[in-house]
Amino acid sequence: MTASDTHLANCETHTWTGSGVGRVNEDYALFDERLGCAVLVDGATGLTKANIVPGTSDAAWYARTLSERLLVHLADPKTTMTDAFVAAGREAAEAFRTIPGAEKLARIDEPNGSVVALRWQGDQVQVGLLGDCTAVVTMRDAAAVELHDATLTLLDDQNYERMYRYATERGTTMAEARKALNPRFIENRLKMNEPDGYWAADVSCRGMAHVLCHEFSSSEVVGLFACSDGYAAAVDMGVVGSAAELARRVALGEGEAVGGELRAAEELDAGCWRVHRSKTSDDATYVHVSFAR
Repeated sequence: MTASDTHLANCETHTWTGSGVGRVNEDYALFDERLGCAVLVDGATGLTKANIVPGTSDAAWYARTLSERLLVHLADPKTTMTDAFVAAGREAAEAFRTIPGAEKLARIDEPNGSVVALRWQGDQVQVGLLGDCTAVVTMRDAAAVELHDATLTLLDDQNYERMYRYATERGTTMAEARKALNPRFIENRLKMNEPDGYWAADVSCRGMAHVLCHEFSSSEVVGLFACSDGYAAAVDMGVVGSAAELARRVALGEGEAVGGELRAAEELDAGCWRVHRSKTSDDATYVHVSFAR
């Protein structure tokens, strides 16, 4: 059986750039319908804002490069999900090391990212998660399986609550609290790819073998959805009630409408007082794949 036997009906992706003057979108997504795979990488800039890639951000470069390399390896059905992550991570890291200035970057300045990979080949559908991206697998019986590693999300939420307490106790804005508490965010970032922290993609490649792999029978799956945390924020902002509802609305062709509703909700809470977060809006990206049965 080949990827085409899964009767792909539709595959789409859409992205929005987050708030901030001159901001570069550091999400990147792509798919290959014929070979049966899709990738989304949510890139993250080093917290001290060091940057060596001209014309863009290091995180945007890393997200695109890792996505492209990962798609190549996923296209080979003989390559396991874990092996694809490990190989793609190594190739992206080797390419980054050739950029002038890379050798001078401290670990905290190097780009990293969260990744979700989708693969529908033969009689299997596979989802790989590394970091805090979200995936939803919709089954023939209408059940929706939500997939998300909350480790990094919980660490971030602790800092957002610290920001709120700082801002209310000192009478500052949440943006000012974010700057004051940057050491706390650095502390969390240094937990990346450490046994007592969280696993993500970065140029050390230490997290790549820790991708969470989920497998389903292709005969039971009718839809796949994946998104960065910026689009999953539609749940936190009250636009939808769950990731499953978010996937359902995208499947109904309402993905762009949801993106507009999300941005409107974020602007109404631009100061981040109602929903505690570090910026008004983040880069937001989704990938949706549907199958005809």
